[in-house]
Amino acid sequence: MRVGLITFGGDGGKSGISQYIIKLIEQFDVLSGDTEIEVVVYEDEKSIFVPANSRMTSYCFSSALRNPVVNVGWFQVGLPVLCHKRGYDVLFLPAANRRSPFWVPCPTVGTVHDFSSAHVSEKYDPARMFFIKKVTPALIRRLDMILTVSECSKTDIVNFCNISPDRVVVTPNGVDLDTYRAGDRKQALELLINKYAIRPPYLLYVSRIEHPGKNHVRLIKAFNHLKSKTGLPYQLVLAGSEWSRAEEVYKVAELSPYRDEILFIGFVPGSDLPSLYRGADLFVFPSLFEGFGIPILEAMACGTPTVCSNLSSMPEVAGDAAMLFDPYDEENISDTMIEMLSNKEITDQYIMRGLDRSQIFSWKNTAIKTLEVITKTWEAYH
Repeated sequence: MRVGLITFGGDGGKSGISQYIIKLIEQFDVLSGDTEIEVVVYEDEKSIFVPANSRMTSYCFSSALRNPVVNVGWFQVGLPVLCHKRGYDVLFLPAANRRSPFWVPCPTVGTVHDFSSAHVSEKYDPARMFFIKKVTPALIRRLDMILTVSECSKTDIVNFCNISPDRVVVTPNGVDLDTYRAGDRKQALELLINKYAIRPPYLLYVSRIEHPGKNHVRLIKAFNHLKSKTGLPYQLVLAGSEWSRAEEVYKVAELSPYRDEILFIGFVPGSDLPSLYRGADLFVFPSLFEGFGIPILEAMACGTPTVCSNLSSMPEVAGDAAMLFDPYDEENISDTMIEMLSNKEITDQYIMRGLDRSQIFSWKNTAIKTLEVITKTWEAYH
């Protein structure tokens, strides 16, 4: 069986979907056996998505194809030609909620991570919102089998796309436990102080800077409440690359009476993320909607007490290992953070629960289930 895997829509390694694609490809390189997988990738992203010395082949395109209009057109015209030319038996689209073809000459399996735009108003500009709400469901219905990362997302896919539940398979995301694990906090802080000018103690949020979906504005206001109520010397560290309407987040931070305690450190490479988690007194994840929420698991695996939103898939991922709050209620976010920080016995209990919870999620299992669906889809046509 020959599989074409499209990495377009992966944000150049700087998003949760990117990590999903990267980790699946790493596992496929080990687990695929007789299955031949070709990775279709931008030339300048090959080193991000394709492991060094990989036994998988690559088919590269120039960055000119990134132009949104050109890219959408290529998926409808160029991709069917590519599938025929390269002789794919199955096409795998790991970011199918962003790009998907109306038709190709082989069976298709696509991963739809979420329908956050249906839950968060003004998440994107009007043109993109129209495409997601009106065009994307029709394209998703054309897929032979659909993968998704949580039961919450499966429910959305079934409802928004009017698809039978039998065509949607949940393959939860994983966490790399070789990378994300408890470690020396003192050593972690030495790196962070020198490289990022972080001053402990600090509270941490890892997410692209996007408004309103990632909910930085309410977190900053909740941080203001925490500081005014407790007077504790916490710094708020916000890690992530700029995304849509980031300037609105920066403006709210600048107007904060505690603006000198709010630190934006930009995109943090994967090599530094474990230290960032280990050094934090608390990890807070206030997103308004997530198809999964990988940083929740990463923080837990590093032994960091975690609080997160009580919406969408986040309670499903966190289980009983995180305190939950209403992400629309700044006071509730603040009170939950204070509750976790103020009682060492409770904090230690949640740390242990988090370490145990993170062990359940494995990228190897995700890859195995994904390959099973791809193989069954191919067999159904033979």
